[in-house]
Amino acid sequence: MPVYIALVIAVVAWGVLLGLRWKKAKDFAPELLQARKKSGELPEAVKEDEFTDLYLRAEGPRASTYIYACAAFMTVSLAPISTIFNTVWNALWTLSGRSPVFEQGTLIHTFSFFLTVMGIAIALLALAMHRYYTLMPPNLKQVIRNLREAHS
Repeated sequence: MPVYIALVIAVVAWGVLLGLRWKKAKDFAPELLQARKKSGELPEAVKEDEFTDLYLRAEGPRASTYIYACAAFMTVSLAPISTIFNTVWNALWTLSGRSPVFEQGTLIHTFSFFLTVMGIAIALLALAMHRYYTLMPPNLKQVIRNLREAHS
């Protein structure tokens, strides 16, 4: 249990750091807008809130956020996954005649649990990365080009 509590604390701390990165990016956007306006890359008509939104979509820590969401989900769901796995394992063990080889706590049980958790984690990450790349916004160069064209 202390290891699980330490894991939860680590995930919460990671979430706080990720939130600070989003805030830092949001606070930097107006400075970048002014610098781009001064250099002539962007017209004066571009509004701060419009640029900030587009900047966060293009340059915010989106990939880190997806990975964090997966880690937080796995941390929270570790206990229910364990319970479900052990319930199914016990049912199959009982139906098989209670062979001591397949009893809970044996090497085959522990390894099967590890494979199940890793399979779920890999599937979850694959789904998250598929969504990330499917909904990938343009990069900052494209955002600046689009804003310049829209306000010219």
